[in-house]
Amino acid sequence: MGFNTTVIILNDALGNIERDPDFGKNLARAAGQLWSPGRKPIDVPSVGHCNAATVLESHHADRYVATAIGGNMGVVLGDCGSWKVDDEVEMLRRLADKYGYNLSAKRRSMNKK
Repeated sequence: MGFNTTVIILNDALGNIERDPDFGKNLARAAGQLWSPGRKPIDVPSVGHCNAATVLESHHADRYVATAIGGNMGVVLGDCGSWKVDDEVEMLRRLADKYGYNLSAKRRSMNKK
């Protein structure tokens, strides 16, 4: 099935990216360097913008990987299971377990019907 790669592109840098003939080559190179687990994110420059994009991680397409994106950066939270896990709650349970937590549903109020 191949690999999937998570990339953040900074919208402020889109003008630079549009004019940069080497951006695609640089992005492909960075994505190719993250195929092994445990690698740190790689910034991809574009026409004077030192981090026009950031390649966060790369993983096999049979896996789901959760990431949190914000503040011009991203954090890889972890593996959530394979493509066979089509239940988002099960993915959350796997992440909670990874960090030492249990996930449980909210209790229903006795006043609601």
